[in-house]
Amino acid sequence: MGKTKKEDSSGLSITLVIAVIVLIYGVYYCFLYYGFSQLVDGGDTLVGIRSGSFGDAFGTLNALFSGLAFSGVLITVLLQRKDLRGSQEEASRQQIESQFYNMLRLQQEIVSSIDLQRTQFNPISNSSIQIVTQGRDCFKSWDRMLKVEYEKHGGLSQFERVEAAYGGVWEKHRNDLGLYLRSLLNLFRFLSKSNHVDKKWLGDVVLSMISDYELVIIFYSFFASEAQGLSSYAEEFSIFENIDVGLLLESSDVLFLDKKFFGNNLGVLRAFPS
Repeated sequence: MGKTKKEDSSGLSITLVIAVIVLIYGVYYCFLYYGFSQLVDGGDTLVGIRSGSFGDAFGTLNALFSGLAFSGVLITVLLQRKDLRGSQEEASRQQIESQFYNMLRLQQEIVSSIDLQRTQFNPISNSSIQIVTQGRDCFKSWDRMLKVEYEKHGGLSQFERVEAAYGGVWEKHRNDLGLYLRSLLNLFRFLSKSNHVDKKWLGDVVLSMISDYELVIIFYSFFASEAQGLSSYAEEFSIFENIDVGLLLESSDVLFLDKKFFGNNLGVLRAFPS
């Protein structure tokens, strides 16, 4: 679409130049034809002007069209520069998007590679079995662990209780959680520093691939120092715009973070004082 607009603009400019040339030629011709006709006496003789002046006057057009031809060359050069600039911008945009989608693919591979293993006793077979949780299901397991840790610290203030709950999960699974959070940080940092014309849209692409339980874990990571880098981009990309408040430990936990992190999430914004 952008390319079509540029072509239409260039075509319009060339048409205007041609129209101006034709107009100037027409005006000059009318001046010569009708202007000299007023100077003819009864004997069809030009008064006060040599008889050859009418024909010689067309010689002036040579200089006129030479100037117009030079102007045409300049206009062509300017249009080519404009098209070249547009091509460079398009190439830059495509390069940014290519890098972005490669990074997004790697980030999704990191999510898929996460696995949690635990041993569970099977009374039927009277033996222990190994249970493996993989990919996005791990975030649901971490959410359950978060709730267990939360119940352990009932004597603390709400903020301290949440902080301690996430800290308990972090200590046990910091390798996987750390890698996951850093991969997201690198994605949003890349977008923020790029000169893409619609970086917010690319940010929405990232958020569309984050599950509900991922958002919950990311949300509570903001209560710890490990997510300070990611919080720098929370407002720019409205990271928690789609968070489900019903999945949080307490719905009031949203008040501990900046209102701007939640974008246009009306369910969350109503909790903040106006």
